[in-house]
Amino acid sequence: MKSKIIALMLVLTLVLTACGSQGETGTETNTNNDSGTEVETETQKPEKTYTLKIGTVLTETDPLFLALKSLKANVEEKTEGGLIVELYSGSQLGADEDVLEQAKVGAGVGIITDPGRMSNYVSDFGILGGPYIAKDYEEALEVMSTSVYTDLVKEFQDYGFKILSFNFFQGSRHLFTKNPVTSPADLNGLRIRSSGSDVVTKSLEAMGANTTVLPWSESYQALQQKVIEGVEVHNSAALGSSIYEVTDYLTLTSHFQLLTGLVISNDWFEKLPDEYQTILMDESYEAGKVASQSVLDNDEGYLSELQEKGIEIVEADIDAFVEAAEAAYDELGYRETKDKIDEELGR
Repeated sequence: MKSKIIALMLVLTLVLTACGSQGETGTETNTNNDSGTEVETETQKPEKTYTLKIGTVLTETDPLFLALKSLKANVEEKTEGGLIVELYSGSQLGADEDVLEQAKVGAGVGIITDPGRMSNYVSDFGILGGPYIAKDYEEALEVMSTSVYTDLVKEFQDYGFKILSFNFFQGSRHLFTKNPVTSPADLNGLRIRSSGSDVVTKSLEAMGANTTVLPWSESYQALQQKVIEGVEVHNSAALGSSIYEVTDYLTLTSHFQLLTGLVISNDWFEKLPDEYQTILMDESYEAGKVASQSVLDNDEGYLSELQEKGIEIVEADIDAFVEAAEAAYDELGYRETKDKIDEELGR
């Protein structure tokens, strides 16, 4: 009897061990086949997962943030969960400069930022924010197809950065003024608000304006108190800040194309599998296209709403503004780079 009990215990132990081993392999029983027999299939999971945290100053309702949500979904699906993307709106991840410093030392973080900020590392990259470097979004994409742009992007690797794409468009910048402006001559003597950026200040001055540096939050009151006579801004921001209440005219100069891009750590990027690198870059570019198309689709509506609120649209002598703004490239030290871009695009 004692030997039978021992034998029974051995059998039970073997059965329990076999069941436990089967659970550890991650196999699943599948009876969905033509023969009706049970087939074991092994669940495939990434050997290693990576996490990228992306920050932006924008709100969760902004077209750019909505496009980032599509980037997140597509990247996670195509890598089967191997690359996780976390999104942070409203500067929750930190100010642009802080996130860039983290990326610089290899952290898995990224930021949607502008050419001016990136020009602190590669000076000539600021040319993307230059006056009439492109007359619209389509021309901006042409600029980013040049070898000049590609070479500038490569230089960021020396500073620890990887630019995934720079095709996130937020709109064209125009002049909102108290007096009608049709040509550079009409800007003579007018005080126009500048953000303080060299590109903005020197461009406006080349176009004929006097500049006054002010935070955007103070612009409404400055117009109201006649400290300045105008601002340069894109249509959606003019609506959001009610600038139409303290200006009367909108001149569609399109002097700046407001481009932003997704910048991450180069060291972190290089540790990704090649397949993941390709997916991340492709989806970043696609997200930029989605965001930009949304902005373009809505712009006519912004214009109509501004007109309904009393803004009068003025036709501008664009050729005269382009010619005047050209002097800014000499002042900014971008002449050689600008000439290379123009030559490559056959301008």
